[in-house]
Amino acid sequence: MPNPPEERRRTQVERRAATVAKLLNSTIDAIVELGYAGATTREICERAGVSQGGLFRHFPTRRDLIVASIEHLYEDKRAVLNALLDKAPADVNRADALEQLRLVRHSVREPRNIAFLEVLLAARTEPDLRDAIRPLFEREDEELCELARKNPVFARLSPESQHLMKDVVHQMLAVETLWQPTLPDAALDDAKLEALVDLLFLLDTTEHAASRGN
Repeated sequence: MPNPPEERRRTQVERRAATVAKLLNSTIDAIVELGYAGATTREICERAGVSQGGLFRHFPTRRDLIVASIEHLYEDKRAVLNALLDKAPADVNRADALEQLRLVRHSVREPRNIAFLEVLLAARTEPDLRDAIRPLFEREDEELCELARKNPVFARLSPESQHLMKDVVHQMLAVETLWQPTLPDAALDDAKLEALVDLLFLLDTTEHAASRGN
């Protein structure tokens, strides 16, 4: 029998990328399971199977690792939302908008996304962390509006109303994600989304009427 082909040895770049990926994912998992404070470098290294010296060769400080992990998580989150909103029909009715919000909520409630909120809460009392994550959250703010414009009703709104609608949806879903494990209230889930749909179409109708009046 011929000898099996030898497995190709990974390049240094590939090994580095694999180590970084393990560290990022282990950081996210540790934050989700243990909270921001519990995600120590020792805990992260044990999960990733990387020495603390190895960690600090890639990330000079724990804060750098935390920020890189949140950026990594955000890219995954944005890709998921982009795929969901790409399915929007050309002319969205109330039922379509409600189904879109259900899908977005389901995505936001994915357990790994709690890491965003854990880091955001920690940044309240850590100025250096707050300064480090602010560019990402500012970018998220703009890119979420851009993604939401795939909904034609949202896209018709004025920039001010778009930011208002985005903030209301984003902040409600974020608070729900924090609140749900302790005080779940599934009975109101649909009612809250229906209220958001009402607000979307009310803003659209009001602005359309105002433009006709001018």
